[in-house]
Amino acid sequence: MYSRQFKEPPAKIVQNGKAIFGTFLGVSPRLAIKGMRAPYAGVPLPAMISKFRIKSRLNYFFSIDKYIGMVEFFDFRVFGMAELHLWNKESGIKNVYHAVIPTRHHFIPLTTNKGICACYLRGRYMKFSWGRNHQHQALSFRLKGDSVRPDSEGFFFSPMDDDMHQDCMFVNPSPTSSRCSATWFSSMTVHGKLQQDKEIADESSGLAAMIMNRTYFKMHSISSKACGLGTIYKDTPNEKKIIFHLNYSNLDAADSDKNNDNILIVNGKPTTLPSVLMTHPFGLDKKWIIQDTESMVDLTFNPISSTSRHINVIAMRTTHNALYGTFDGVLLDSEGNKITLKNFPGIIDRIFLRSVL
Repeated sequence: MYSRQFKEPPAKIVQNGKAIFGTFLGVSPRLAIKGMRAPYAGVPLPAMISKFRIKSRLNYFFSIDKYIGMVEFFDFRVFGMAELHLWNKESGIKNVYHAVIPTRHHFIPLTTNKGICACYLRGRYMKFSWGRNHQHQALSFRLKGDSVRPDSEGFFFSPMDDDMHQDCMFVNPSPTSSRCSATWFSSMTVHGKLQQDKEIADESSGLAAMIMNRTYFKMHSISSKACGLGTIYKDTPNEKKIIFHLNYSNLDAADSDKNNDNILIVNGKPTTLPSVLMTHPFGLDKKWIIQDTESMVDLTFNPISSTSRHINVIAMRTTHNALYGTFDGVLLDSEGNKITLKNFPGIIDRIFLRSVL
């Protein structure tokens, strides 16, 4: 059966102009990838120039109480963006809150021991923070509504000593060995509350996953992320808390089975997954098919509600689609156990980026 072995994370991801590729249990002190030797067309440009093609992205997927959602931070060096996509799982109602942020040095921090990624614009407060000294990860937001969306406010706290907490790092060629993509994945249990339009909300618990990525981007790039979060066999002796993350893009390594950031967490135990192919033959808002060649991933995704956004800022164009829906199918863990999913909640996040920077 397919497997990738976890290794100890290196002190530095890039050493002497070359990346330390691999799958790691834990994360390096800094998610820094600049300094690759001749990353574009073999031309030995100074790191000061080539680093401008490095883009950063932080996704925080969560499912708590009757809500499922995703907070995204984009760092395009010349500007940043922050978004919250929120769905009510009972009604399917969606709300999206968006902010463009002026240029800021390392809007998404490089350090993994502690850091804050935040948007402080008036009416668009969103902050994700982490600190190993205090053993926590936390998300808070306070968002002003308008005529089409209500006010939203939430706070989630995740202790790092929880059984579901797991840190993994994936350093992959992107797509050649002269370029690098580094991903920090963190699974967690969340405790907190979320309220809309000043409704009364009780403290709840749920699941969340944070994915931070830093990559040497192409001028044209397209990627799709699938994240599922939920519990099966709930309130039984066989209860399983499950988080999985699958990624498919034109930035993937040439040998994507050996180098990818696909992972499954079952009750805190990680399983590396092979590369997958995500297709939507009937359209973005119709059934998606997600499969691998190793018989470990065989899923369909049925969208319930979607959001779409097109942004043209400076010399950059993005098309962003976020879909909430349910997964059906089968996953295998590292021990060969079959995990059958039915109406399992999750999100697919698809982004197209065209940039001349």
